[in-house]
Amino acid sequence: MSSKQGQVVANGAFQLFGARRRADVGEVLTDVFGRDDIAALGADWRGIVYFTLDDDAEIDADTVVGFDPSSGSSGPLASVGEVLTAVRNGDIADAVDVASFDAWRTATGQRSIDMGDCVPPSVHEFMGGDPAERSTEPQDLVTFIAVAAALMGRLEKLGVEPGEEIPDEVFDETRWQ
Repeated sequence: MSSKQGQVVANGAFQLFGARRRADVGEVLTDVFGRDDIAALGADWRGIVYFTLDDDAEIDADTVVGFDPSSGSSGPLASVGEVLTAVRNGDIADAVDVASFDAWRTATGQRSIDMGDCVPPSVHEFMGGDPAERSTEPQDLVTFIAVAAALMGRLEKLGVEPGEEIPDEVFDETRWQ
């Protein structure tokens, strides 16, 4: 699909994963979704991950699915061919809101973000955060996905409904060991 190293577009606004990053991100997505037919394709600066499903009755194997760990939302977006064409011609930058990324880079003095990094919201959307309020430092994508999944799982186990106060128990590491 892509080279072993991957490809970065627009200073890291979109990242088409190489073999190693596809495996690392695919592994965490397999844990999050509980299925083993996920093939990671790439991610954007916001931490939204793009992947395909090899064995799904409703989604064609050539369909790219987007997953936003901050909000917990996911859904089909485009075909692999369309995404690869958008990467080649640079149109992918507009699709991932490069204008906001450039504004973040200017505000923080960052020239770019590295392959495998993202700039998630300061507070996860499912915990009441505003997606426009971004972290000031890039974060590791795999860690971001894993932390978001763990927090969402804790909220579900505690029976916390959307809009309810987040109990301190969510952050008590001793409770979740």
